Amino acid sequence: MQYFVRTMERHRDSNKTFSPELLCPGLAAAKDEAIRIVRESQPALMLQADACFRNRTGVRTKYSCWINQRGEFQERSFV
Repeated sequence: MQYFVRTMERHRDSNKTFSPELLCPGLAAAKDEAIRIVRESQPALMLQADACFRNRTGVRTKYSCWINQRGEFQERSFV
């Protein structure tokens, strides 16, 4: 299993990816890195970062955080 963080714009009409996948040693590290990336970004970008894992059957997002239209930090965990 491989854990990583991916970033993108949160706009409805955009799927622009900002950086290549950032590999992490575990889910906790991926989640912490996602939070750090979003909190350090410019609010106007409305950046979203997802902590994901990849295995033989595909990719699953386990945690997502982003800056909303009002500039507030939002987050969601997935089961």
